[in-house]
Amino acid sequence: MNVIDKTLYHQIHPFKMVTDVVAAFVAVYLFWLHLLIEGLVVGFVPSLVISFFMIRTMEFDREKQSAFGKYVKRYLGRGADTTRSLGFLVMLGGGWFRMLWLVALGFLIIVGVWVNGLVYKRAMPAEVPRKKKSR
Repeated sequence: MNVIDKTLYHQIHPFKMVTDVVAAFVAVYLFWLHLLIEGLVVGFVPSLVISFFMIRTMEFDREKQSAFGKYVKRYLGRGADTTRSLGFLVMLGGGWFRMLWLVALGFLIIVGVWVNGLVYKRAMPAEVPRKKKSR
């Protein structure tokens, strides 16, 4: 499995998912207390360290073959990573400004990215019909 695939499939490993969720909510709490440096460290370092370790040392064939793996391959690309990151930043902003509704909005953005494929069915790139070239 290449690094690109590992980068995609490590995101759905239970250890990575638990790390991300716990770190995100602890970081929001630290932002709520206006502990900026601590919040940034907790919000980003565990995820980066775990990702680096997992991608370097693990194989994700089981995740790739799972129904969830197939869903992720089909619906969660580079744009999804960006949108999830935006959702996390909205959550952190909500924590900093002590606006629970903003924390909830950021969380909903993240959840929306994950369930996007259940709402909007898209054809796989290989399934998209090609137009005939006219001469």
